[in-house]
Amino acid sequence: VAAVLAAFGGCILSDQVTTLTIRGDGSADWVRFLSNIRSTEAGEKGERELRQFIEDFDARRDDEMRRIIRAGGEIVEARWLRREKPLANVVVARLPDAASLERFGTMTDEQGTEVVRTRFTKKDSRRRLAFVVAVTDNLRPSEPGHSTIRAFRQDQADSIGETRVAVVGGRIVDARGFTVARDRRSALLEPVEIRELLRDAGESLELFLEWEIDAE
Repeated sequence: VAAVLAAFGGCILSDQVTTLTIRGDGSADWVRFLSNIRSTEAGEKGERELRQFIEDFDARRDDEMRRIIRAGGEIVEARWLRREKPLANVVVARLPDAASLERFGTMTDEQGTEVVRTRFTKKDSRRRLAFVVAVTDNLRPSEPGHSTIRAFRQDQADSIGETRVAVVGGRIVDARGFTVARDRRSALLEPVEIRELLRDAGESLELFLEWEIDAE
């Protein structure tokens, strides 16, 4: 499910760092940096995949940019940092209000079934961003994870992926499915914790961040 929330898949691998920065009114800025972009396929098939990736990026039609636009957001900038292999690029986007943030974070599968519903709420000085995940059999791990440091580092050597949510003018007071930074102004999506939460979840699982807006 972390892969669903951090959305970048297929046969193209990369190191990805995504930051979603949320203001108190629910509007947000979204920045995605991809580096070491390459295909897992060899020969002509791999070359075709990379050409298609480049064409989709240039036309602003990769999956995440399309989702930004469908949600009512704006692509502020999309540019190549390195156009030769291995590729690197950056996308900066803006979600103008809470409704567009919710639409962007709400996802469906290939059959059109909703798999993640996103909700932003505010009450007095408290803000909450919640992701309600529909837990199906193919998402639920059958056994506890047994990852070693060496295996973890091998996965990172293949492809690094991090998704950070940062809050503007506030401090995080509660979270599930995230590791909160020491200054409590941002948090990283935590795939290992999510996996364990899924194993014991019912029909749905709520992942969330809650924060208090700083007094003016």
